[in-house]
Amino acid sequence: MRRSAIYGAAALVTALAVWLTLWTFSQARANDFMMVGVVVAGENVALAVEDQPGAADSIAVSRVLAPDDSWLVVHLDDDGMPGKRVGLLRVEEGESVDLVVPLDERVTSPDVIVALHADRGQRGTFEFDMDAFMRSPDKPYFVDFEEVAAVVAVAQ
Repeated sequence: MRRSAIYGAAALVTALAVWLTLWTFSQARANDFMMVGVVVAGENVALAVEDQPGAADSIAVSRVLAPDDSWLVVHLDDDGMPGKRVGLLRVEEGESVDLVVPLDERVTSPDVIVALHADRGQRGTFEFDMDAFMRSPDKPYFVDFEEVAAVVAVAQ
């Protein structure tokens, strides 16, 4: 009798935990709060980059504070969202200053987006695919529901 009560209580607790998890995810999706990046505290991460009119072959980044080995990623601005990736530079954990991210192609858009991504997969290999976001290990960092990223004006 006592054993069946323990099993019953365990089953009830498990069912409640599953229900609570499913409810939380459904609420997050309904309220557009689904976090899909690497969440960090604001004091552990920083990205400082200024507008660079005329920049076409590289983007200068003044300062990065990375909570772990990371990637600086430069995307073309696609109506305020990260578009095609055009630049990539690996940065070590800690503070780095005066970095230059080489660009794969000449930038023709008026803005680019510079973002800081974690290096969570195979170290030293950038593994992020916008089309397979949830399966990509090298996701962007987020602080208070905001991506650690900056829009940089490059148009002259």
